[in-house]
Amino acid sequence: MPAASEQYKGYTIAVTPLKDCADQWDFEYHITGPAGHNGAAGAPITRSQTAGGHATPEVACLAGLQVARIEIDNLLALAAAPGR
Repeated sequence: MPAASEQYKGYTIAVTPLKDCADQWDFEYHITGPAGHNGAAGAPITRSQTAGGHATPEVACLAGLQVARIEIDNLLALAAAPGR
């Protein structure tokens, strides 16, 4: 089962495809980053998608990378927001 990982804006994303009960592919992703940037003192973030499903594990990995990139963009925007 192919997994995917990449560096994005200082964070590391690791995506693992998972086969669901309907023979579709979902994903789980882990985000780790520099200390103090995501959660408490750089605590890793783990999320999964278990609805919808994708036709292949490769497509599930691509979808997981996209969702993780959006989450990182949101984390960075929140950190840069005034009053934080």
